[in-house]
Amino acid sequence: MSTRFPVRRPQPASAVPVDIRLHAPLPNAEGAGGLAWVQWLFQSVRAQRTALIFQTDAVERVQALVDWQRFTESIFLPVLAPALLRGWRSAQQGDDAALAVCDKELNSSLPSALAERSIAGGAILLDQTRGAKYQAALGRFRVRVDDGTSPGHLAMVWSAVAVLFQIPPLDLLSEYLREEWIVATQHCPHHEVPQGPLGFLGLSTKALHAAGIHGDFSVVGESGSLSQT
Repeated sequence: MSTRFPVRRPQPASAVPVDIRLHAPLPNAEGAGGLAWVQWLFQSVRAQRTALIFQTDAVERVQALVDWQRFTESIFLPVLAPALLRGWRSAQQGDDAALAVCDKELNSSLPSALAERSIAGGAILLDQTRGAKYQAALGRFRVRVDDGTSPGHLAMVWSAVAVLFQIPPLDLLSEYLREEWIVATQHCPHHEVPQGPLGFLGLSTKALHAAGIHGDFSVVGESGSLSQT
């Protein structure tokens, strides 16, 4: 029996107040939930990997946040977020060549050790989504990865998956960050998720602003562009 994949329809962003404290209490903390089906989709990645790109051995949450801040400032904001957005646009427009270029550029932008982890995570997610119907850009990208013409970085695979299930840009970024944090902190599951400026929503909004995207960027326009109001 084939796997049934949920379809994510664009929804307005929820008005979640950003708590600037880094130790906000749960259960009402920003980012405590997320899209449950995305977490289901990444379950194989979590089971097989101890880190995606972000990695921390910290037992104490304060040190984990220090490592997280270093990752977001040196890797996510300058490298991964722009790559995710370019990959999303390319997949949305059905531009397979552009998606492949994004993948190769990301491969050259990441240090070799991080690139290897990213490709390993991408391979698992590609395998996890083989049963999805009407794969469009995702299916064509998988062919490139299978024949060795594209490395298949996790960010590019996730971008294509996001387009397939109509995930808007804000969720594209925030759910990616959530998985980076969850996978890297599996050894300390009691760690609360980052909050405020280091939270998934705060960082995603910052990345969208840096890309020159302002307004209602949570909704995907019919033309495939990032909607702005």
